[in-house]
Amino acid sequence: MDVDAVIIWVDGEDEKFILRKNKFVEGKNKFESTNKTRFNQVNEISIVVRSIFKFASFVRNIYIVTDQQTPEIFRQSKAWSPFYKDRIFIVDHKEIFSGHLSVLPTFNASTIETMLQNIVGLSEHFIYFNDDMFLIKPTKKDDWFDNGKPIVRGRWKTQPNKLWYKRIRNFFFPNKLESWGFDRAQAISAKIAGFEKRYFKTYHTPRALNKLVLKDYFNKNKSLLSEQIIFRFRHHSQYLCYSLIWHYSIKKNLVVTSNKTMLEEINVKADTSNFKVINKVKRAIKDKDILFLNIQSMDLLKPQTIKKINAILDDIIGINLSDLD
Repeated sequence: MDVDAVIIWVDGEDEKFILRKNKFVEGKNKFESTNKTRFNQVNEISIVVRSIFKFASFVRNIYIVTDQQTPEIFRQSKAWSPFYKDRIFIVDHKEIFSGHLSVLPTFNASTIETMLQNIVGLSEHFIYFNDDMFLIKPTKKDDWFDNGKPIVRGRWKTQPNKLWYKRIRNFFFPNKLESWGFDRAQAISAKIAGFEKRYFKTYHTPRALNKLVLKDYFNKNKSLLSEQIIFRFRHHSQYLCYSLIWHYSIKKNLVVTSNKTMLEEINVKADTSNFKVINKVKRAIKDKDILFLNIQSMDLLKPQTIKKINAILDDIIGINLSDLD
């Protein structure tokens, strides 16, 4: 069974990208479109790529999905051993949005990830990474797929509209429903798939998916696809493609659910203690039950903290891509 990896990536500080994005900034999407940490990067993708080669050695190819951009790690790959450099590819948005080019350019991860199954040459089984999701321990195919079925890690939760305190909050603060939310998007996804009372909440880990299931679902639900991808910036009405397909697959017995998240998730904010972030990274590495590390908004950390984290992760990855070990 072949397994590929897919990473979506953007350099939010690229001047051409900024010019393209600014053409579509308007009042109703101003927060999403001007929230720099949504688009900024500090070369985390370099760690992601190397961690995949090191800790998911079964992965066949790595596809990096971008919008007319090329990450530095791809340029560096030209000096790698053919064993590695011949397995990393850049995929432009125009490829995966073929037939839907009118919605481009898009700056919306929820829109982009809905189209990943259209990558030319992508294996039936693949793992979808954001560029802030790192592997920190060796993994094998069985950690991602159970007899070919994607393993979905998370926990069952009650639908928000079934919780009295959330109904009261939404009554007094209806504007809360007009901003995008990770949990809410999962709840929306579950509802579309027919789960009215609960949803399977997942976290910021790499996501195991089946390309053929995705293609078949959206071929049968073309309006759902069209309604999703029209948004150039994240919108509160959007679902999460992988969450939707997982809930659909739960009903069809096409996935296996697990409550073992095996994750350390660090959500950095402007006032986050840099010292605590470094300690969390170190503890995650020592914890034998944690395979995945997610550091959201890493760009908000101090430069010396980012350098320290990179050094810690470089030390455990320790892969020489120029030669075969």
